[in-house]
Amino acid sequence: MASVSRLNTDSSNALVEQSDLAHILESIPTGIVALDGQGRIVTFNRTAEQITGFKADGVLGKTYDGVFKSDYFQPSALQFNDIAKIEETTEIKTKFVHNPQTSVHLNIALSPVRSQAENKIGTVLSLTDVTRMKNLEAQANRTGRLAAMGEMAVRIAHEIRNPLGSIELFATMLMNDLKEFEDLKALAEHISSGVKSINHIVSNLLLFIRPNQQLDLQVLDIHEAVKDSLFFAGHLFDAHDDIEVVTDLSAEMLFTQGDLELLKQVFLNLILNAIQAMPAGGQLRITSRKTNGQQGTRCAELQLEDTGGGIARSDLQKIFDPFFTTRKRGTGLGLTIVHNIIKMHGGSIDITSSAASGTQCVVCLPLWEDNPQG
Repeated sequence: MASVSRLNTDSSNALVEQSDLAHILESIPTGIVALDGQGRIVTFNRTAEQITGFKADGVLGKTYDGVFKSDYFQPSALQFNDIAKIEETTEIKTKFVHNPQTSVHLNIALSPVRSQAENKIGTVLSLTDVTRMKNLEAQANRTGRLAAMGEMAVRIAHEIRNPLGSIELFATMLMNDLKEFEDLKALAEHISSGVKSINHIVSNLLLFIRPNQQLDLQVLDIHEAVKDSLFFAGHLFDAHDDIEVVTDLSAEMLFTQGDLELLKQVFLNLILNAIQAMPAGGQLRITSRKTNGQQGTRCAELQLEDTGGGIARSDLQKIFDPFFTTRKRGTGLGLTIVHNIIKMHGGSIDITSSAASGTQCVVCLPLWEDNPQG
């Protein structure tokens, strides 16, 4: 019968224990950085490598300050002189920025290491990556703000819609009285259209706050929504005659199942963003085609390309976040609403940008499979 080795029985087993301890240290999900009394790094486990981006072979034996520069920790530096003063376990929260493109939120526990004589001989830094937790907290805060805004939106919607109803009524009366004056009648029609547009915007805002609201679905050609949106934005193009609009729409109809008014709101938002991105003038090019979407599904694709200054790389990943805006008078909800509406229609939106070529927005909506021209 084979014998079973026991711990703490001989020196060979002590070596096994030491080896096991090393494996445990390498396996725990907390970054461990141990410093001796002079601030040299004597332990640097695998998780510490993953969190910091440094390799153990490149840092062991080097001084802490030589590896961790003062600007790596934000908002305040964490240097060895501060660490050496720690006499009892202390926790700090910080953000570690080694690569300008990435940052990691950390909880760091600083614990003194003492000899049997209770003399301090070093310090252990335990690094816990709490980036995901921070993101969840930010999402929860965002949800809370949206809930508060929802309550406010419901209250003011009625206050806005009451005068809008009166304006639309008077505009309709004017249109009837001005039948013989085509130019004046056209102005009244613009007033009526503008009122309807404002009413739809309020409705869409409420839809964003209450996403469970039912869509008014119908089979439609997306070109209809695009052309209506261009019509509503016509007065802005008139005011910016240095912006050229080029449309290259597919000759065949691109049918999708959707809410016409919501899709008009999507394209109007994207058109207005393009206009605002070209204060010195430029070109807005709108094209459409059939294409293959994700998982091989057939899609109606609409592209909007402007020649503006582009979106900063640091902002590009946040453009769909609620309340994020770079404009002084912006609400930060335009693209969030656009994203949510397209998602509700089972579609996708992708935005790329650069200072050299401007911004390209690609919207894909599922094609209606039962249309006769599909």
